[in-house]
Amino acid sequence: MDRNDFISTIGYDGLFSVVDKSLRETLKNKSLDELLDAKEFRAAAAFAIYNDSAEEKQKVADAYNSATDSKYTADSLKKLFGISDVDSTKILAL
Repeated sequence: MDRNDFISTIGYDGLFSVVDKSLRETLKNKSLDELLDAKEFRAAAAFAIYNDSAEEKQKVADAYNSATDSKYTADSLKKLFGISDVDSTKILAL
């Protein structure tokens, strides 16, 4: 699965990742900073998880905490946003 599909995944149906086609077009090829500036926190978290970057995960957590007056850690992003690991190879685009 490529990064654009991963950050646009809205759920899972068995082995399929359900991808929002219009969201994918909106977010296509955006940088982490662009996603954060647009307040697309779930997509930004997925971006950082896809890259498996501790630094990017922390940046997302910091930006989200600042915007929402929360205290989430970088390790809690998957649970917070309902993001699974990058292991789905089948895409269902809606």
